[in-house]
Amino acid sequence: MKKRKTAALAASALALAVGASVPAAAAPAAAASRTGTFYGTYQHADGCVYLRSKAGYHYLLVGYTMGGNGGLYKKGGGFVAYPGWRIAAKGTQYNTSGGTTLCTTWGAYRRIKATSIHAY
Repeated sequence: MKKRKTAALAASALALAVGASVPAAAAPAAAASRTGTFYGTYQHADGCVYLRSKAGYHYLLVGYTMGGNGGLYKKGGGFVAYPGWRIAAKGTQYNTSGGTTLCTTWGAYRRIKATSIHAY
């Protein structure tokens, strides 16, 4: 697998150097995660905490938990928001499959590993 990937990268570099177009199959695959600031509203279901994007996608907030009052808290303390509040999560969004989860309403496929979250 590593030889094939190296060969594809070498072919792509050579083709670019001589000005030829590179077919999509020869180009390396895009990363499955992205980093940035993600905006949405805080929602919870099944004891799991989510950022709901403007497009309607639910992202599980890894490292955060729901308090007894339904609020969003950083694990270890620190109130962030109540349900329906707009939040901004700075971190890495990634997708995962497999495993078991109690988050059955919206699932745990889309996740954000946030370094910080604040209400705005």
